[in-house]
Amino acid sequence: MNILCPHCQQWTPLSPDLGTPTEAGACPQPVCAHCSAPLLYAESRYGMCPDCGRYHRVDYEACPFKVDSVLVSADPSILKEEGESYSLEAQKRRPKKRSDEYYWQLYVDFRDKSLADTDSGELDVASSGPASTASGNGMTDEPPYPADLPQYVADHASPNGNGNGNGHALHTNGAHAHASTKVDLAVSESAPVMLFPDAEPVAAASDDAGHVKVSAGNYNEFEYELIQDQSRLAQVAELLAGEKVLGIDTETTGLDPYTVELLLLQISTTDKVYIVDCKRVVPLALKAVLENPDIMKIAQNAKFEYVMLRQQVGITLNGIFDTMLAERLLTAGISREISLKAISQKYIGAVLDKSVRESFYKLAAIGDAYLANEQLHYAARDAFIMLPIWKQMLPGLKKHGLMPVAELEFKCIPAVGDMELAGVQIDTVRWRNIIAGVAVQREKAAEELTELLAPASMQATMFGVSSINLNSNVQLLEAFNHLGVNMPDTMEATLVKYDHPVVAKLLEYRSHEKTLSAFGENLLSLINPLTGRIHPDFNQYGADTGRFSCTKPNVQQIPSTSDFRKCFIAAPGYKLVTCDYSQCELRVLAELSGDPAFVEAFQSGQDLHTLTAAQMFGVAVADVAKPQRSAAKAINFGLAYGMGPGGLAPRLGVSLDEAKALISRYFAAYPGIQKWLDKAAKDSVRLGYSVTPLGRKRFYNLPDESLKRSSEDDWRKQIAAIERQGKNSPIQGANADMTKLALINLRAALSGWDARTVNTVHDEIVVEAREDQAEEVKHLVEAAMLDAGKAILKEVPIVADAAVADYWSK
Repeated sequence: MNILCPHCQQWTPLSPDLGTPTEAGACPQPVCAHCSAPLLYAESRYGMCPDCGRYHRVDYEACPFKVDSVLVSADPSILKEEGESYSLEAQKRRPKKRSDEYYWQLYVDFRDKSLADTDSGELDVASSGPASTASGNGMTDEPPYPADLPQYVADHASPNGNGNGNGHALHTNGAHAHASTKVDLAVSESAPVMLFPDAEPVAAASDDAGHVKVSAGNYNEFEYELIQDQSRLAQVAELLAGEKVLGIDTETTGLDPYTVELLLLQISTTDKVYIVDCKRVVPLALKAVLENPDIMKIAQNAKFEYVMLRQQVGITLNGIFDTMLAERLLTAGISREISLKAISQKYIGAVLDKSVRESFYKLAAIGDAYLANEQLHYAARDAFIMLPIWKQMLPGLKKHGLMPVAELEFKCIPAVGDMELAGVQIDTVRWRNIIAGVAVQREKAAEELTELLAPASMQATMFGVSSINLNSNVQLLEAFNHLGVNMPDTMEATLVKYDHPVVAKLLEYRSHEKTLSAFGENLLSLINPLTGRIHPDFNQYGADTGRFSCTKPNVQQIPSTSDFRKCFIAAPGYKLVTCDYSQCELRVLAELSGDPAFVEAFQSGQDLHTLTAAQMFGVAVADVAKPQRSAAKAINFGLAYGMGPGGLAPRLGVSLDEAKALISRYFAAYPGIQKWLDKAAKDSVRLGYSVTPLGRKRFYNLPDESLKRSSEDDWRKQIAAIERQGKNSPIQGANADMTKLALINLRAALSGWDARTVNTVHDEIVVEAREDQAEEVKHLVEAAMLDAGKAILKEVPIVADAAVADYWSK
């Protein structure tokens, strides 16, 4: 077996006696044949197939992801007849019988079909190059979505809503003509934009909801079956193929899809749960069922199931309903109680004891302890309760008009899962050089700040040097007070309001400190030892507006102008294609407000901020001065985030009255924007939510009227905060909607290309593509993002700019 060295990115063979102890009793330490780097992960249960680029169990005799491999989990007695070798041709000629041979034949038939699909470019089986060590292309049979979806649906509607999935077709999608439509987000009756070609969203499956039983909290009594042989699994696969809705769950030994072991796969119907012992049976017989988009699979945090099944056994989950994402949709802004324990209690009154989950990790390596009755019952119940929870969630999703955006979120899960599995490579040498430089700057800023604070410090060493703790807010406030700078706290939002050299130096020091804590060695420790890449955890519904958040590491924290971005590099032989929307949120604001002058500013294609300054100050475009453009730019972006005069003044270094005057000039130039912002703010309080054109809602916990009677100031502050959010949420939410639609489009568009999405930040998407395909992929990425934008914005043109480089560029 060969393994890819994470240091030099070259294949090196592993000795067949790798696991054989030496006379001293220790296993030999393997090293790379090219660079002599130690292969620290060689004792893992997983290795990489040099042909398809995926990891799999090293105790398999052949790669389970390749269509021409034979699974060792099959009964060897099936493969040979007395006196002859049981070849593939002999298997095909064998008459089908309801026996072990019959169920082995089912797998052979499926494999042959997969091989035929591969020849026609429909199945993602192999991709070349180091970058394919993650998830491949993330192919799908779903088409990219054209700009005018309602008209496209009318012209091309099909029962399943499936297109040809051809990645090249995306170049022509933008050609569809569409009628102009005004959408007033501040009106609750606004009709949501429909993105997908189904009259009734797949996620609803309303015709199949009636037979799902919902009882008053008693979900401990149900039938389940443990499956430990391939022939029984094939029988169950036949049974499940006739179902319309299934609950699914998995149990693993951890969270990293590259290093954990898949223990159990649970699949539930309305009557019974089937538990597959994945240590004994590779569940490929269920591939057709789990990948069938017409059979809905309900899961809690379905992304976890998606990445585990795809990486561990090569099954690409399709037709997903995620109860966790559905709950986020229903409670965005008012609750974060989205755990399965909280959701099951809320919707079906079931009380779950999740402590059993931890024992899976502890018992996994102890024989068959993970198959104890308590373990199996726990695992089965997590799948069994999916269907009744789903049935109870459906009325709320329909009541709030959330089905289109739910469909968007669910279809985005595979795109996000593929992106996480792909990961991105880091230039560790360059990274360490940067943080070393930042550390020097931090120490210099600390010395200068300490020196500035020395006269005000009440403590000093015997040598007369101030000993103030720069990370102590109490000591800093006391020192500032002695310097005549009185402030309530030392938070950044407070510090930026003060024009004082000591405050400026403190902000500089904290900036370096924050950089080191966020981007120091901690990030490098997250490099996966198997893939040599980092695999950030993307929270698909991180912000209440619908935006992504990200952890382990938080790549969204890295500024677009930072040198750290240059450390995110393409693998050898590949390029990174970086594409982002130009002034996306301002374009959304123009669309929502319908202000003629603001819309015209985008339609003209000229510099928005210069045009805005010309409108504000009544001068010709050619005569706009730099300070005037800076003021216009600050207001343009600030208003999209609900910023008022108090926020604008420190940004521009002007007084509060001057900031008020500038905003008045702005609204005089664009009265439609002021009208929409005022209405959006008031309606957020009147309706209790804000809504995007697609129908995504951000709800608000309105203050009780009793607070107004007891403390009117506090009541007004809470109302003002809701109004600020009411202005920004529709804008930021619409941006999130189009970015997610772009990820879905892009997943389909990259089918057949040696390219994969590896990162996204707000309105930006990064794709890793083979060097000789990078320019063509660049156009695909731009087209996918433009089509997504056109599906949301009808009046204002959308612009997406892409660049090809060896690193993550702006």
